[in-house]
Amino acid sequence: MATLSELFAGKIRRPPRWGLVRELVDACVEYAKAGGIDLPEDLGAPMVWRRRHEDLVRALNHSVEQRPAGDLHHLLRLAPGEMLPTLGGLNDAELGVRRSLSGANGEYLDRPQFDEEMRSMLALTGPPYPFVLAYGQDGAGKTRSAVEALRTVFPEQTSVLIPSSGAALGELSDRSKMLGERTVPSVIWMDDLSAADLEHANADLLEQISEWAVLAGTITADRCSEIMESEGTVARAALSEANLVHLPLDLNEVERANAAWYFKAGVAPRSFADAAEVDATRDMLLRLNTARPTEPVGACLVHAATACWRAGLKRDLTRDELHRVLPAYSSSLDTAEVNEEQFEQALHWAQAPAVGGRPLLERLPAGMGEPRWRPAPELVATDETRTIPRPVWHAVIDMATPAECAVVGREASIQGVQDYAVEAFTKAETDEDYRSYALLGRGQAEKLLGFHRAAKESFGKATEAEDLAVRAEAFARLADLLNQEGDLRGAEQAWLEAAANEHEFFTAMANHQIGLMRVSQQDFLSAEFFFIEATASEHPELAPRSWAMIATLREVRGDACGALEAYDRAAAWDNPDVRDLLEKQVPELRKRMSSLAKERLDATTKSQDAKTLLSRADRLLDLEDLRGALAAFQLAAQCEDPETQARALFDGGRVHAALGQTDEACAAFERAAECNVPHYRELALFHLGVLLEAQGDDAEAHRIWSIVTETGVTDQVQCAAFNLGQLELRTNNHPEAITAFQLAAETQDAHLRAHAALNLALLGEEDDAPSSEVDAWYRTAVETQDSEFMPMSALALGGRLADRGRTSEARELIKKSIESGDSENKAKATMILGRLQENANDEQGAAALYRRVIEFKHSDYSVEAHLLLGGLSERTGREDAARWHLRAAFDAGHPEHSPAAGLQLGRIHLRHGEYHEATVLLRQLRESRHPHVVEAATDMLEDLEWRPDQRGGVG
Repeated sequence: MATLSELFAGKIRRPPRWGLVRELVDACVEYAKAGGIDLPEDLGAPMVWRRRHEDLVRALNHSVEQRPAGDLHHLLRLAPGEMLPTLGGLNDAELGVRRSLSGANGEYLDRPQFDEEMRSMLALTGPPYPFVLAYGQDGAGKTRSAVEALRTVFPEQTSVLIPSSGAALGELSDRSKMLGERTVPSVIWMDDLSAADLEHANADLLEQISEWAVLAGTITADRCSEIMESEGTVARAALSEANLVHLPLDLNEVERANAAWYFKAGVAPRSFADAAEVDATRDMLLRLNTARPTEPVGACLVHAATACWRAGLKRDLTRDELHRVLPAYSSSLDTAEVNEEQFEQALHWAQAPAVGGRPLLERLPAGMGEPRWRPAPELVATDETRTIPRPVWHAVIDMATPAECAVVGREASIQGVQDYAVEAFTKAETDEDYRSYALLGRGQAEKLLGFHRAAKESFGKATEAEDLAVRAEAFARLADLLNQEGDLRGAEQAWLEAAANEHEFFTAMANHQIGLMRVSQQDFLSAEFFFIEATASEHPELAPRSWAMIATLREVRGDACGALEAYDRAAAWDNPDVRDLLEKQVPELRKRMSSLAKERLDATTKSQDAKTLLSRADRLLDLEDLRGALAAFQLAAQCEDPETQARALFDGGRVHAALGQTDEACAAFERAAECNVPHYRELALFHLGVLLEAQGDDAEAHRIWSIVTETGVTDQVQCAAFNLGQLELRTNNHPEAITAFQLAAETQDAHLRAHAALNLALLGEEDDAPSSEVDAWYRTAVETQDSEFMPMSALALGGRLADRGRTSEARELIKKSIESGDSENKAKATMILGRLQENANDEQGAAALYRRVIEFKHSDYSVEAHLLLGGLSERTGREDAARWHLRAAFDAGHPEHSPAAGLQLGRIHLRHGEYHEATVLLRQLRESRHPHVVEAATDMLEDLEWRPDQRGGVG
């Protein structure tokens, strides 16, 4: 009770346990009730005391409020270079995924209802962006499922903020400008939230965060219940604002059917609680954290080895190195000096089998050298919140090689101990291979420490590197530092040097920064040049911003067309920060340009140059002003130059057609053909044929297209030939159709060639042409890589080859079809590939493919996939999965697959003595009158009638 006594005396150095405080508060409340004493609400509410306890912990531990304003490392996880981590750059363990399932294959087990709801909540558009929490019992898989939802909804480049606590979240909102560039929306991820965390999430904070980030996390069901029972607390109000998505502990039928393929021997658990393997991490930590009274040196030894890994010395340690680092760790814990006997006892305890036969400190075989030891990886991963004692950093740097110090320096910088980062990088400089990297790292650490002169010296040395990318980064960082100090001339010179070197980011950033400097100097032409250079990097942040600046500069000098072009280039990146500017500027600019173009056209006379008129007409088409463009084309068509006249008449005909003026369009195409300019003559005749066919005049269209194929010299010949082939197919004239399609297949246009080749293959199959000839046409279509006709051609050819036993090539073709992205074709191709895998005895692969087809929810193929997976599940002993998939196929009501599924399900019922269920099902099949099952169903019913235990039970 020493802590309690110190608490009452007001002389405490460390906070009491929350459990102790809770017991004391409960006892006082009970005493007050027994004595009839009325307590104010804030004195009797456990949640209020929990918040006070959190405040006390922060005060005694030098909480975030007492830290320097510029230090963010204690608030959240940062990536190298002081950047926010991205979703793609974080692994599952870094996002809190810990628990695995015994006997599982490691893949994510779909939880369809939760997945759909969680993902739809996360995908809500903003601002305001949503606040989403996954809740459920311990072991339900909340973190794993929520992380999977994040990865499904958000791109890999999404910025992720992982606050260290609810208090840190509150302070981050005040320092949002310090976070630098980040995606909008970003994701704020808070795993395993507590009531104390939510006490900091007041309404103002949640509203502020919702303007730029999705707040997502997990919380246990017990904590939810406790918080909702606490009246008037901030935590309760915050939880009421959240979109809560429940993840049940037990698996439903669908999940169990899928889970049968995730576990060895096909045995799926009833719930995650049944499947959760012993939490080795928890038990290891329990053994380590409770060893202090009995094995203090052993505990220090394990912590010391773990700290070495976390400090960047990621290798196995020798006995001598453990000896050297142990005093550094134990001295920080006020442990007495360790003698050799104590060291041996500690090492024996640490390497003894502990959890599941695994030690906390694993001894590795000596091999050709001395033995080495490695800490359990679970301890390294879960020890990240423990501060590495400063003496350990010194010992690690002393033990590490210069090359290893490059990594140590990076870790020290990430963990905010910049003085040790400088020491490590200084040692790393002595290795020539790491010198440039070390100089950059040292300069950045010196800058963060405020040692600007030293930082400039380090960056300056790095600019002498031979590697152009290193030089670019060094000059860029030097320029940024000089700019901060107000040395604009020096910063500009450094930016120019950075721009002259090669780095995918820093060179572009340098050009962008110089452009901004030139704008401030009113040197707009030079500024535009540097912004254009910055766009060449195609960096997702810098390129659109640079295009937006180019557009602004062009608009200022009156180049509306150039500005619109630059805005279009900026819009192509879909950058959220640039999008707001585009939504305002572009419509106004288009309106001004349209008015300007019309005014100029109205003032145009016939004496104007026809080519100028064509240029005006093209611009009006770009602005979607069809009638204005038509007027310009008609004026240009009055010129005497045959080629210009032909082009104006042809384009005018296309505009007539777009306006629905078919007769006028036909007349314009006829006049364009009469100009006898080969290119436009064939284009005009081809389009004339299209219009005639659309009007139902197939004979005239046939005549026009025949003229093109007989006399043409351009690529319109193949287009006309293809259309002739289609006309011949309508009259079932296969020989003429084949001739036309063969001519069309000679085109250089991949889409047209693919379509013609596919038609020839289909005609060949219908006319029983030689297999080699049919295969050749399918291959021609596949080789085009056309997105529309390649997939179905690859699938058809794959099926033909599979029938002839050439499964390897067939499988590759079907995969090519699947990867095409065509949803209809993908479902069919995936199912066929599944059957090939099943025939090759790859049961797991086949099951995965069938499940994928089911997810497509295709009215035909998904039902067939249920049927096939049901059969496969039954053959491999996964009875529960078989029943569920066959029932799903039967209930789908498909005319072919449902009866077949019902028959299989009936046989399962009979085999297990479930005669009533079998009878009901078989009667339905008999009454369906389906030719493929009615006879078998009738026979099985008759067999049931002769069973002694079923007589009188079947009508």
